[in-house]
Amino acid sequence: MHAASKIFLVLGVVMTLAGILMTVGGGAQVQSSIDEIESFELDVEEKSEFSGTEGVSEYNMDENKDLWVFVRDNVRCDEFSITMTNDTGENHVFTDCEDDGEKSEGWEDDPKGWYHMATISSWNYNEGEYTIEANADYELVDSWVVIGEVAGEVGEGAAGVFAALGGITIACCGISFMIFGGIFALTLKSPNKPQVNMAQGSSGFTTSTSTVSGFTSTTPSKEDELASWDESES
Repeated sequence: MHAASKIFLVLGVVMTLAGILMTVGGGAQVQSSIDEIESFELDVEEKSEFSGTEGVSEYNMDENKDLWVFVRDNVRCDEFSITMTNDTGENHVFTDCEDDGEKSEGWEDDPKGWYHMATISSWNYNEGEYTIEANADYELVDSWVVIGEVAGEVGEGAAGVFAALGGITIACCGISFMIFGGIFALTLKSPNKPQVNMAQGSSGFTTSTSTVSGFTSTTPSKEDELASWDESES
């Protein structure tokens, strides 16, 4: 087998196996990310940055924060009220309830045991001190922290997709190399090595060099050279 065909076949096998492993690993990473996202459950108390109680509380609002207001699910939505004001007296926090008033809109996606009653938006509130008044205990959760965690899982899934696509590409290249290696094995011939043969003639030994193509060259012995020399003198 020609050396070129061996090289292409070996590279093809290695690249194909590496591509398969990358594809399988990337697919597993994608599936793991999907499972993590589907099973994601927000731990309100763990992620809460402020725990408010019934009555009046003082809260220092940081810049560019969007806060979700969570209340226990034993509180009816239409019975819960919350305001957040400063010296201006303006309030921009409102609840959004279903038609019957029992639950908040979109409660199906809320963490177990909690209702997302309202949102404190950075569009409506600047950095500074505010007074929050509510008629039930509540938790304030930074929405961007939660979004960041979910986005991290999405990023890992995207990395898995790229790894799988890269693995498929490498495997395809490996298969192409193997195909070329097979073609070279059928079409390229190995280089012919010269063969040296020795034969005994009437006047001594002669050597001949031949190749597979049948070309033969004969080297006369010293005795033959002397005999030829004598004949030429006579």
